Amino acid sequence: MNRSTFRRVASGAVAATVGVALLAACGGEDEDTADPARPFTATHVGGPTTILEIGGLRILLDPTFDAPKKYRSGLEKLRAPAFGVDGLGTIDAVLLSHDQHDDNLDDSGRALLEDVPVVLSTPGARKRLGDHVTAMRSWDSQELKTAGGTVKVTAVPALHGPDGVDRGADGEVTGFVLSGKGVPTTYVSGDNASVKVAEEVGDRVEKEIGPIDTVVLFAGAARTPAILDNAPLTLTSANAALVAKSLAPRKVVPVHTDSWNIYSEDMRSLVKAFEDRGIEGELVDLAPDGTPKNLS
Repeated sequence: MNRSTFRRVASGAVAATVGVALLAACGGEDEDTADPARPFTATHVGGPTTILEIGGLRILLDPTFDAPKKYRSGLEKLRAPAFGVDGLGTIDAVLLSHDQHDDNLDDSGRALLEDVPVVLSTPGARKRLGDHVTAMRSWDSQELKTAGGTVKVTAVPALHGPDGVDRGADGEVTGFVLSGKGVPTTYVSGDNASVKVAEEVGDRVEKEIGPIDTVVLFAGAARTPAILDNAPLTLTSANAALVAKSLAPRKVVPVHTDSWNIYSEDMRSLVKAFEDRGIEGELVDLAPDGTPKNLS
């Protein structure tokens, strides 16, 4: 699919304005009240790759569409995605937590980016991938305008490893918060392993926007022996449950627990951790089968 074709099927996120205004700029007593006329769904494709239909947009998280293969990095994809790029349909924007690691941006995902109207990611990703990527530092905001209104995307901190560790450029990663009038406030953690960082994001969002409705947690306790003595680089199941308990969202969408050789924990351990905390009712059963799941 070439760029012109992709832009023709995009549904309207063609206007985007970068700003560094605080989240309060999109506040208001009823700003995050969901519009029941607009779908709110999640479609898990595999690994972290998920389509969020929210606020009249279809937003793709961390595109990975390769067939199973081994990479030079040592990572290995073990399972094919639910569908390929040709099965994506309308995509208005990509939220890319980071570009350095194959499990978050593989070869097919990388080729896709230039055909997407809006790609939001880190400053490092813009340097490496080109000027079709909009660089966002923590708490920068971007407005995606549609015929039905505006979805504000705010970049938020994420830590790709244990608290107190600085992995430099290799560990640069971002999370995102989606908000706006008629938009369920949604936190996408990205490859964050820190409960503290997630709680700090939750506190600021609570103060400046209001309660978080939905959380998309990248879990799986990803590990590789070559990095930080095999320490978890994403949330463990126990820590994912702690984050959910602290942020108290209505729904938790779990991703990044399947399809790659780096995960040390899976959905079974995640479900058990949520049961142990008495919050299993928040957890969305989101199999990586390409089926849209209603989050409303």
